[in-house]
Amino acid sequence: MTNHHWSHLWNFLILLVAVAALLVPSSQAFSQHPLPTTARNHHCHDPRRPCSSILFMALTPIGPFCPFRSAAATAMDAPMDEMQEHAPDFATEMTRFQLDLQMGQTPEPERLRVVANGLDHAVDQWETLVARLRMSGDFQTKEYAKLTEAHLNVHGQSVAQLGAMMKWQSACMRAMADNTHPPLPPPDIDLGKLMAEANNDSADKPSPSMSAMTAAEQITSPPFDDAKLDGVVKEEYEKLCRDHQSLIEFGAKYDTFDPLGKLAFLDQVEAIEERWDVFFTRFSLMGALNDTYIQQCNGFLQSMGMTEQDYRTLLRKSHEIMRQDAEAERSL
Repeated sequence: MTNHHWSHLWNFLILLVAVAALLVPSSQAFSQHPLPTTARNHHCHDPRRPCSSILFMALTPIGPFCPFRSAAATAMDAPMDEMQEHAPDFATEMTRFQLDLQMGQTPEPERLRVVANGLDHAVDQWETLVARLRMSGDFQTKEYAKLTEAHLNVHGQSVAQLGAMMKWQSACMRAMADNTHPPLPPPDIDLGKLMAEANNDSADKPSPSMSAMTAAEQITSPPFDDAKLDGVVKEEYEKLCRDHQSLIEFGAKYDTFDPLGKLAFLDQVEAIEERWDVFFTRFSLMGALNDTYIQQCNGFLQSMGMTEQDYRTLLRKSHEIMRQDAEAERSL
């Protein structure tokens, strides 16, 4: 192929990088000003339960990235950190290759092969990580896996499809290095749809992200400053923290629960979420929110490429998938 043809293909691959999210899309994170959210709506799988809209100043501590974490979830930090530490900056490298082509120069073949190998390795690591999350018996790590699944489902993709698409990109790099024709794209990937999504600047949802899901900043700070709480409010807050942590620890045995036990556990998780919603509604405006917690929430949402409502919606979908899994197990 000529440099002209490779340049056209490379422009297309750059778009796929944006979709497959080796670039983490930016988003408007929430600020310290109240944001309208339908906090109760994400609990309303039972139509008999009333739902109401309330205001928040920060994301409540819910989901697998909250400060209350299981031992199994904490143990996943090391492989995630390793994946991020050793992953090359593929987007930067591909942009450099694109500039070479625009200048009529062929990118250095050996560099193309190095980046292609690095991309394959990163995809293998990511697929292994997701498999470990799926196979874990712990609730919080399974919740993380379902969050990934739900994130991809929003865009009509799966872990396998995303991996296949990225490996096709690496195969195209090797073809360029060898001066041969690029391989055909994976048959189950709708490239036209992906290009349209990448070009749609007004898209409501950010693109799926391998790097964002593994590089998402953890929220480790407690949501409220103990020193600014007193009396009954402080006691209620401390009890809520204890109950949340105890529930997460109990979820370490989630895989051993029978289907009804799993459904009951999900009900308890959502009950804890409701308690946080109520507590935030009552006390977040009294100036007791921890500044570090707010900063970490902003960093988390930015690293995930989501708004507060995006994350709540995604978490709701994740729990719906877990309920469906339990119901399917129940019908066996």
